[in-house]
Amino acid sequence: MKTSSPNLAQQIRDSLTTKWLGRTIHFYDAVESTNLIAIELAQEGEAEGTVVLADQQLGGRGRGDRSWHSPAGVGIYCSVLLRPKMVPAKGQLITLMAGVSIVKAITLKTGLSPRVKWPNDILINDKKVAGILLESKVSGEQIGYSVLGFGINVNNGSADFPQGMEFNASSLFLELNRLVDRSTLIIEVFAELERLYHQLQGEDFLEVLEQWRYYSSTLGQRVRIWQKDRATEGIAVDLAEDGGLLVRAEGGKQIVVHAGDVEHLSIL
Repeated sequence: MKTSSPNLAQQIRDSLTTKWLGRTIHFYDAVESTNLIAIELAQEGEAEGTVVLADQQLGGRGRGDRSWHSPAGVGIYCSVLLRPKMVPAKGQLITLMAGVSIVKAITLKTGLSPRVKWPNDILINDKKVAGILLESKVSGEQIGYSVLGFGINVNNGSADFPQGMEFNASSLFLELNRLVDRSTLIIEVFAELERLYHQLQGEDFLEVLEQWRYYSSTLGQRVRIWQKDRATEGIAVDLAEDGGLLVRAEGGKQIVVHAGDVEHLSIL
């Protein structure tokens, strides 16, 4: 299923509402990975807010070197260059901020009810419709740059997913049974990102944390967290101030998880 967008980048430029985010867009018909190009631009000194956008990715990446299926003409494959003035320990808040921004944009433009799954997935009806990949260069106690990549399944039909993936993934088109304009959705994501990022830069983390809690599909769940070859089970009870997941493990001990794959087991 394809949407008619002959010049996606130009449509975005013509309707942007942001002050700085997305004012420079590098658009490609097909690339290996938008994050890889954005990292190169960051190393060359490109300005904060620069966007790399592609109509197709040939080697799209998710967290943990997983692949992200990125067929042409149907999805959003985007990376945003940020130069955050925050300590590396708070870097995970950028991923949470992105999740909230994508959820709010999808909700506004489609009326659907997406939810965020810790740390970097967007779900609708328990199926993944979007993912986030944050890659940062850290120098000492400073973040040199962060590349915020995200992919959204917008107008994918069932045939656009590899065999077997349709059981775990969906798209906005499949949930709505109608096409969604990619340019207007991207513009809304950028607007939300710019607003929430401004708050993070001012060390006002409260709204990001509160909105993530509101849209969460993880809190209140019994979860299994995989870290390398070790699994921990417990109840996801809250977020820590740095974006870590607070889990009440077996025996009542509360732990903070900062990385790992989360499997939802049941709702209490």
